[in-house]
Amino acid sequence: MLRFVNICLVLGLVALAYVIYQVKYEARGLDTEIGSLGKQIDEERDAIAVLRAEWSLLNRPDRIERLAQKYLKLGPAKPAQLVTLDTVSDRDFDRTRLEAAAPVAAPDPDAKASKTAGKPPATVANVPAADQPPASAPWPEAKVVRPVEASAQ
Repeated sequence: MLRFVNICLVLGLVALAYVIYQVKYEARGLDTEIGSLGKQIDEERDAIAVLRAEWSLLNRPDRIERLAQKYLKLGPAKPAQLVTLDTVSDRDFDRTRLEAAAPVAAPDPDAKASKTAGKPPATVANVPAADQPPASAPWPEAKVVRPVEASAQ
């Protein structure tokens, strides 16, 4: 009986030694993985620092002002261009949508210049162009029902 207990204890000791050996090498593998992740983190931090430096370089006000003057050809705002929120109506948004959707055609030099040149006709504003909004509009197209036409039918 004593010999059986000794054999069981030796087998248990061997099994424990094997488990400890496996855990030790698994821990070493995790240590190397932690080291490589630490290196990757340092590389990413360096890359972020470089990107921040590039961002601050590209966002210098004098550079942006120079590019705006070169490419945008903007002028100072006129007092007539400034409006308050109370003075804006839905009609202003419709006009803006139509101007964005319809490309401006080059004027014909033979044609007579009129006061409405470059402006869309009034009938276009009242008729919905399509059921779907244009791809460039960030808002959905509203369906307008005019009470005068609805009651005339």
